[in-house]
Formats: sequence, C-alpha cells, structure tokens
Amino acid sequence: MTSDQTKDFESADAQKIDLAVEAIANGELEKAEALLLNIIENTPAKYSNFEENDEGISIKFWDQTAFIHYVTWQKQQGLTNKNIQWINNVYPRAHYYMGYLCVKKKEFDRAIEFLDKGLNLEPTNPIFICEKAQASVLSGRKEEALALYQQVNEISPYVGAFDIAVALRGQGFVLIEMGNLDKAENAFKSSLEIEPDNEVALNELQYIAHLRQGGTQAFAETVPLKTPNLSNCVVCGKEFDDGIVVSFNGMPVSVCKMCENKLSKKWWEFWK
Repeated sequence: MTSDQTKDFESADAQKIDLAVEAIANGELEKAEALLLNIIENTPAKYSNFEENDEGISIKFWDQTAFIHYVTWQKQQGLTNKNIQWINNVYPRAHYYMGYLCVKKKEFDRAIEFLDKGLNLEPTNPIFICEKAQASVLSGRKEEALALYQQVNEISPYVGAFDIAVALRGQGFVLIEMGNLDKAENAFKSSLEIEPDNEVALNELQYIAHLRQGGTQAFAETVPLKTPNLSNCVVCGKEFDDGIVVSFNGMPVSVCKMCENKLSKKWWEFWK
C-alpha cells in the first residue's frame, strides 16, 4: 500500500470515528462498538504519531487545543524552528472511545484492555491514564485509580494545564470515596487554581462540607472528566433541534446547523 493509499484509508476510518462518537451520544452503543472494532482492526502493525523530515514535523493530534499547546510549548522552550503540521489522529482515538464505551457498559476489565492498547500507540496522551483511572475506581480499585491520576502532574508538550486540572479532580473524587476529605479538598482546591470557575470542583467542595456536617455519602456512578451538554451548541451555547455531533478534546460535542454553516473549512478541520 502506498503512502497516499494509507492516508486515504486512515481518512476513511476517521469519518467512522465521528459516526461512532455520534452513536455513543445517541445511546446506540452496539452501533458504536461495531464501528470502533472495525477501525481498531485496521490499526497498522507499525504505528507512529510523529514524522520528521527536512520540510518539518508532522504530528497526529486529537484537536486544536492539543495542537496549539504543543506548538506553544515547543516555541517557549526554544526546541524547534521547524514547521509543525497537524495530522488527523485515528487509531489511538478509536481505542480510547472503545475503552470509554466499555466503561459506560460497566465492562471495566475490557475497558482497561483497550485503553492500554491505545496508550501503547500514544504513550504521551494523559486521556488514556485518566480513563483507566475511571475504570479502576468504578470497579473498586481505588488505590490503583488514585495512583493513575497522580501520574498526570507535570506540563509537557503533550500535557496541558487542563489535563492536570482533570487529574486533580479525579484524585479528589477517589479520595472522597476513600474517606480522606482533607486531601480531597486540597485536590479540588488545587484544580481551581487552574480552572477557577469549574462547577464540578466547586460542587464537590460543597459536598465535602456536607459530609463534614454529618451528611450521608453517595457513591459516584462516574468520575467525570468532562460532562458534554449535547443539547446545546458548543459554539453559541443555545439549544437547537438541527445540528451535528463531533469530537472535540476527545469527547462528543454538538454544533447547531447555523454555527456549522458559519464555520470556515480551516476552523472546521480543527474539530476532526
């Protein structure tokens, strides 16, 4: 298979991921699983997220946020003067969504299996570690989950401040389940230093205060990394009836028809 044929094949699989994400958002888990397993079967035996030649560097990112963070970090460190090209990320994403889907189905060991394979394809991406932590805590392995969240603790070319805030919130949830309210409170407060208005962290601090006053504890069904609101457009924030679901930051989000029509090709490509 030629290089161009490989790219065409990967591009077709990328479109299937978008369909799978939409199916997950719509609760069509069997349809999503069939699509994702088909993509995973096409994972190259020798996979790399990074290519470098005389013309520059090509890296497979999930979204605009990760791409901009990488470029900014490299320039701040003075590590490269080469052009950096964003290539669509397909096969690690397919493994992640398969793990995410298995967590939703409470198939936690199976989820970890797919997430580990995805992490082997893309060892620098913290989203696999955080989703593994979710699977671990929901299956009762709290110490293991806490250790996983604690691994995401330093900004790097592939880890941004947002990722660290997510991991800190994850630690907070696990520590509440373990009964360590002081450390849980510290974790949520540390996350607020990065994202001061994060409602999840603010609500959990109120919950900790409730527990300290003798309130009852409820086991969380999930440790939310993000909670996408698929009934509202992520661009304009308004509710809508006609639109599409796409992947952004590794999660499904909605775009209304009006905003979709306004997006330029260059901007739209950032959502893929």
